[in-house]
Amino acid sequence: MSGQMRIAFVSGQNQWWRKQRLAAKYLKMRLEGLIYPDVYCLPLMLSENCDFLLEDEKLPAGKYDLVLAELGSSESQLRYLESLVEAGEPPVAVIPGPPAILSRDLTDAKLRRVKRILCGARHVWAYSPELKTFCDGLIGRERAMIIPWPYDLAATRKLGRNSGRDFGQHRILVQAPMSFHDIVQNHPFVLKGVLFDVWRELPSALREKLAFHTFVYNSTDLERYTSSEFDKGLPFVLEGKRSYRSFVRFLGECDGVINLTAGSILGRITFLAAALGRPGIFSDNSQLNARLYPGSGVAMFDTVRLRELVGAMLRGLAEGTIDARLLPSSSAAAEIGDFQANQARLREILAASPCP
Repeated sequence: MSGQMRIAFVSGQNQWWRKQRLAAKYLKMRLEGLIYPDVYCLPLMLSENCDFLLEDEKLPAGKYDLVLAELGSSESQLRYLESLVEAGEPPVAVIPGPPAILSRDLTDAKLRRVKRILCGARHVWAYSPELKTFCDGLIGRERAMIIPWPYDLAATRKLGRNSGRDFGQHRILVQAPMSFHDIVQNHPFVLKGVLFDVWRELPSALREKLAFHTFVYNSTDLERYTSSEFDKGLPFVLEGKRSYRSFVRFLGECDGVINLTAGSILGRITFLAAALGRPGIFSDNSQLNARLYPGSGVAMFDTVRLRELVGAMLRGLAEGTIDARLLPSSSAAAEIGDFQANQARLREILAASPCP
């Protein structure tokens, strides 16, 4: 089943050239041996044969064994996905996105359609217990299966091990991405208040060598980042958009990672940081975060604990030490990033899933 399985993935695109660009991106990654931990790489855990579909694209009878689709809130995507579910063949596996994204544009009509899709799809897959709870609640019974994600510890380490770290300077990644509005809800100024207080207590020699690096979510965040003077009083560096390969290498060059996100999250940055052994401080709203960084989880507005951990991270740079609480669990990273085991488990789930 696995090697020759024919899979189609609903791209969410309604323009041919956009679909082709997406297909080219993941073909390039596959040829380079890269596995990016996102929904578009799930097919690579099941088969080498995957095509991307335009919305409303007609499927030739018998061409595919499985259709995968990330469930969003787009009216056109929901309509197309419901038609595929109603057709029944090929079977459809639905992977709901973060509840905040799925919920933000829902209307009564969309909600009914989402529930029909979740109830009628052959498979409903969730990337976390939190997402499973959300989906099962919408369906009204237990249906969603928690699946392994395409995390690959060995590949991530191989990609990041050649990072050219400058040990004369210190680089801390803060919030990737930085967001001032909408669904990501990173509450940047809460974090800034803590960073600024700790920064003022640091030795001047360390402050001369330390910089906080960040990325923005979209053009709106870029404008708000600039106009709000968020970086005033702190040595922030706004990074440009990077490819996955470049980002992993950049992360490998960091002396620490601070990433606090509200809502149900996947935790990709957490895994990448753990795979590369970076000291980190992460929000405690994800089971994956808690497993990978059991000593440095922080509730979103627990500024007392956040201040303590940020102080420990930055003062450790001056002393040439790393507080053990900030280090990832190597055993958890090895288990979560065992790509072959994850691949085998996903294939077992697919084979064992009953019809709805």
